[in-house]
Amino acid sequence: MAIGRTDSMQELITILESLFEETIIGSDVNIVKHLFYYLKADNREFEFIYEEEIIVAAVEEIEAHTVTLMIPDLVEQGSRRARVRFEVMNINYQFEVVILDIQKDKTVIKTPTELQSYQLRTNKRIPVDDLFMNFIILFRSLTGGSREVGKNLYAESRFPHLMKEVRKDRPDSKLINVMLTEAIERISKDYEIHFFQPDEKLNEYDDFIKKTILRTGKTIYISDCNRITSYINDPGNDVLFNYFNEHKEMTKEFGEEFALDFFESMRKHESRNFYVSYVITPIRLYEDVVGFIKVHSTAMERFTISNNQAVYIFELAEIISYVFTKIAIQHGSYETMQSTTKVVDISLDGLLFEIYDKRLFQYLKRHNIIKMFIPLNKERTMIIRGEIIRFLDKGDHYHLGVNYFSSAPDDMLHLETYLFEKSMKILSE
Repeated sequence: MAIGRTDSMQELITILESLFEETIIGSDVNIVKHLFYYLKADNREFEFIYEEEIIVAAVEEIEAHTVTLMIPDLVEQGSRRARVRFEVMNINYQFEVVILDIQKDKTVIKTPTELQSYQLRTNKRIPVDDLFMNFIILFRSLTGGSREVGKNLYAESRFPHLMKEVRKDRPDSKLINVMLTEAIERISKDYEIHFFQPDEKLNEYDDFIKKTILRTGKTIYISDCNRITSYINDPGNDVLFNYFNEHKEMTKEFGEEFALDFFESMRKHESRNFYVSYVITPIRLYEDVVGFIKVHSTAMERFTISNNQAVYIFELAEIISYVFTKIAIQHGSYETMQSTTKVVDISLDGLLFEIYDKRLFQYLKRHNIIKMFIPLNKERTMIIRGEIIRFLDKGDHYHLGVNYFSSAPDDMLHLETYLFEKSMKILSE
């Protein structure tokens, strides 16, 4: 059933009519259409829920009866229906859409004919210009995003002490380093934890590996350094890779003989160093590859790193990348006054804050559960947990909207007092 116009909706319509040539003649399809115009004009990202998976989308183009959305690498799963969810002017909207076409980066949907549901915010957000906060990320899952309970329980059972430290507000980097080396040494005593340097001098093969890791961000696993097939045959694995794609690209550019000679030469070089097998997995800071963990077995040790052991090293690197990034965010956003985060507006339900780091903005899209420390006054710092649900790219800075889900005792009472004073005793619409 179609909904009527609220005062906020009418205010939105008035604004949109001043921005765009098309006029609203009173039907819901035009209201919805103008909502999409608003999202496009504000360069807003919003939730596209497909097969119960929440994906970030943005409006690319608006036609007479269709809307083209920018959704990178959406994979069609048979269903041709999805839900769209976003907030405009203090109102949360959600409606079902029909998918007409799915391309690589663009998805075409039919413009809905009526609004399906909406919810007016109970508590008004109050703009502030003198409120700042510090925050840290909280563990949700190794890959971020949805709560992957099975994978999380598996990780915690496999790395119990490490995961216990990871979950702390202030992980101890020295203790993390000790735990990391102990975990690696369960697989092999021969390993290297390497962080890339700008002007480091490498031999031909190490330079090739570095460039491959930086370009792909994938884990390289060579199960047998005595066989060229371990280097260049398709591994058929979603986690562990070799040089199959690099061999294919080199063959296209320089010919099959050149490519085969290169990898055979590389294999012989590693065999001369007594390598039997090895795994190299990237270490990331935010989403940037900054180094790698390399674990190998040698002829002297007389064992081969198995597929399961290689996956173990991959999972270990994922945890380490997460905790390194957590410590970096803590240092940049929590312990240095010049990086304190500005709060744009705040209510009893949530807040909007501002950052300038693009890497952090992209990272928080997946690791979006945060713990915030907000000094309301000299005597009171509010400690509150929330989920980031809005991501707004403003060009030279970024806005992120948070919904609270837990707080320290009495903090909401102190926030209510603060907002009551800020809003001149008006807290709700």
